[in-house]
Amino acid sequence: MIRLKQLLFEMTDSEIRRIEKKIDNSEFRYIGHGDNGRVYKINDEDLVFKITTSTDEIEVAQRIQNKISEYSTFIPVFYVGNLSKYQNVIVMSNAEKLTYKLKQNIDQLVDEFKTYSYEQGGEVSLFDFIQTIEPNRFNDVVINFINALQTDINKLNILDIELDLDFKSDNIMLWNGKLVMIDW
Repeated sequence: MIRLKQLLFEMTDSEIRRIEKKIDNSEFRYIGHGDNGRVYKINDEDLVFKITTSTDEIEVAQRIQNKISEYSTFIPVFYVGNLSKYQNVIVMSNAEKLTYKLKQNIDQLVDEFKTYSYEQGGEVSLFDFIQTIEPNRFNDVVINFINALQTDINKLNILDIELDLDFKSDNIMLWNGKLVMIDW
């Protein structure tokens, strides 16, 4: 059964065509890039679109598309596919940058995770590391986010994604006051 709440977060075909028309008319601006693509803000919308070369990123985006209430630790994704002249497009909500303190806390956690991973000989996940740290070592918001992320990752049911997860402060932002992964 489809809930009203979920319908409110889905894009209709006409909304997708409207966004595609804006892209056709170059009604967007470049806002950033990562290892696998570029991100553009759509003018007069609270949406961005990413053009990616990563098939893994597309796979995750397809699984979380229009499932905002099921995957609270990922940025809401509304469309995955080809739009206008672009292939492998992900249309998602716009998000805000992390506060300095959150970014600093996540960076410190990631640095310690890298050390732990090296000491363990690699092939360990962030979630393994979290089980080994002292209570109150890191911000509770960050730890709660990671625990919720583990639940969402398990629901995705993608082999070894927890080992390949690109967890770093550059890939985490704030959406509606909550931490979300914007790249994975």
